[in-house]
Amino acid sequence: MQDIRTQIQNIRPELPVNMIQLPDGHSMNDMWLNYGTGGIVELLQNTETEKAVPTLEIHSDYKIGYRGKTGTFYAIGSLPMDLGNLRVSLQIVEKDSQKKHRVKIDLFDFTSVENQCRELSEKQGFDGNLLEADLKQFTDLLEEYRENLFNAEMNPVTDQFSEKELTPQAHEKAIEFLSKPRLLESVDKLLGQSGIVGEEENRILLFVLASSYKMPYLMHGLVQGSSGEGKSHLINAIADCMPQEDVMNMTRITSKSLYHYKDKELMNKLIIIQDFDGLDEEAQFAFREMQSAKFLTSSTVVKDMLGNTRGKMKKVHAHFASLTATTKAEVYYDNMSRSVVLGVDESLEQTLRIIKSQNLKNAGISNIENEQQAKQLLRNCMRVLKSYTVVNPFADKIELPIEAKMLRRLNDQFQSFVSQITILNQYQRKKDDKGRLIATIEDIQKAVKIFFSSIIIKVDELDKSTRQFFEKLKGFVKSQPNGTTYRFTTREIRQELNISKTSAFKYMQTLQELEYIQAVEGSANKGFKYVVSYWDNMEKLKAKIKTEMAMQLDQIKNS
Repeated sequence: MQDIRTQIQNIRPELPVNMIQLPDGHSMNDMWLNYGTGGIVELLQNTETEKAVPTLEIHSDYKIGYRGKTGTFYAIGSLPMDLGNLRVSLQIVEKDSQKKHRVKIDLFDFTSVENQCRELSEKQGFDGNLLEADLKQFTDLLEEYRENLFNAEMNPVTDQFSEKELTPQAHEKAIEFLSKPRLLESVDKLLGQSGIVGEEENRILLFVLASSYKMPYLMHGLVQGSSGEGKSHLINAIADCMPQEDVMNMTRITSKSLYHYKDKELMNKLIIIQDFDGLDEEAQFAFREMQSAKFLTSSTVVKDMLGNTRGKMKKVHAHFASLTATTKAEVYYDNMSRSVVLGVDESLEQTLRIIKSQNLKNAGISNIENEQQAKQLLRNCMRVLKSYTVVNPFADKIELPIEAKMLRRLNDQFQSFVSQITILNQYQRKKDDKGRLIATIEDIQKAVKIFFSSIIIKVDELDKSTRQFFEKLKGFVKSQPNGTTYRFTTREIRQELNISKTSAFKYMQTLQELEYIQAVEGSANKGFKYVVSYWDNMEKLKAKIKTEMAMQLDQIKNS
């Protein structure tokens, strides 16, 4: 019966579910045969009367009801948030006659309550003692409700999702999942099941980054791509796989807002920023400082208890991971250095996969229930993970390519990435005598494989979106009769590659500034013709770096 009750509450949490104990020696069928429908109804009514717990009926923020013995009581208007009083406009509806009475009263003022009960008893025929008992019960419930509102305002962090989703059975299932070998492959399958189409490289990388939000090795992801290519969808899908009580999803951050959070309100959070382009310079500066220093301090003016104006230091502690989307990553150079940069897949094949998924969902063929189960399992896995320090005995055996930009921070990010993979595998890893998890060669291999695309982005002079455009451009130019000397216009490329005028202009301008293409003919009025002036070979460079990394891994294994 308890299992059935739990299932019903999971499906319809708003419905009250009670269990009734039948008399000894009786079943429900036996009760119906012996006592009929009337006997069962009487049993239910008696049980409800015995078990009834006084509760409030929340009609809206401005109308709260309570059913008492003498009638129904309504607190009309907003409750005062000064905890020192409970002055309300009260509407009392008599139980039998449904006659309404309206009074203003401070329910914390015992003398006022007593006088009001006496007056209603003498003039309106209420039972004074029962009325006073109802008002006392209503006061207790309103006080508890108001304190919950106050606590929710002062401490917005809530475990409502955790309490609902992480049942004992779910806790056991999550640990069992985390204890299985080839964990990251299993996580990747769940990410695909949760509704993330394609993006195999990016989705597991973003998941590992996001999972660091309550661990010692905080990481940040910056997803770059053209407008409408699915950046926000990707980071939101990853956020859906994290415990929702720990996610702060922001569309906009004003310049001063980050300085005014409560001291530890930003601790152990995953912050999602839908579009970094919308942050002004001061908000970007504050966000960068929180990423690096893990706190913000500001000197502000306050009034003391005597009304005198004085200066005061305010400090906001921050311990968070973040996922951010932007269309122009190169503009935010300082932010790029602090984040692992990724580029969304803008290929035609990925577009077709997304369209197919959209069509299946609209046709009602997609299994929504499986998506929710995958998300819930991943959330519970994050809830049961514990924070550990990691020692990596192979940290000095792996060297990143010297060609990479911002190599110091990139190396720190890579080492943190290895540590986070070890933490995800904590139920399969050994600890040293100081209680630290010990990273394995397998963790290094997984980190190199998953992190490789971010290493290449830091090696490449072009961002991922521009790189994809340039590779298509080179392919088109080589296919022309003149080969590598073919002259092309922006309009020609725009139509051939099927991209917008804005995107084409942005890419062409970037490539021209970096001297990958050169204008050789035409004018500003009639338009220019361009040639590719620098034929780099990124595929060859990627193969070279991959080979070097593989050699280092082989040396670790052999030693």
